[in-house]
Amino acid sequence: RYFFTYLLPHSAPLTLRPFLSNILNATGDLRYGINETLKAFEEVLHLYKSGLYLQERPLLLKDYVSLKGFRVVEGEDYKCWPSYSHLGCLLSVHSAEEAAAICNSQSQCQSFIVTEQRTWTGRPLALFQSSLTDLIPDANAVVYIKRSASSGERL
Repeated sequence: RYFFTYLLPHSAPLTLRPFLSNILNATGDLRYGINETLKAFEEVLHLYKSGLYLQERPLLLKDYVSLKGFRVVEGEDYKCWPSYSHLGCLLSVHSAEEAAAICNSQSQCQSFIVTEQRTWTGRPLALFQSSLTDLIPDANAVVYIKRSASSGERL
């Protein structure tokens, strides 16, 4: 009950919450049995893994400078919920474009990197940072820096 009521709907992307609420209500009202609940969750998981849940919105990645061949040093930074790290803001994303939208929605965020780490669904984790310091060489990485942040700092 706790999983259905509190954890699942509140840590899901906004556009998936109505689907999860429907599953919650249908299961609670006994309209869904085990098989219907499983099928509904599989449909939500498909939307989540494929990125089909993402709403049409303006492309935000153009507002970022990409710095190839570098990554940020992972350390303590601002925290967000539901982060995969207790040291900072590490979130699951579908793409760099979704990461840019998340970074834009957080006032502290100045840069992000889409890491090589994956969730159990295969989605990459993005690390969001409030500062542009401590960049280290990494041939396989790309740091995305807000244009407004990069104009005031030396790269």
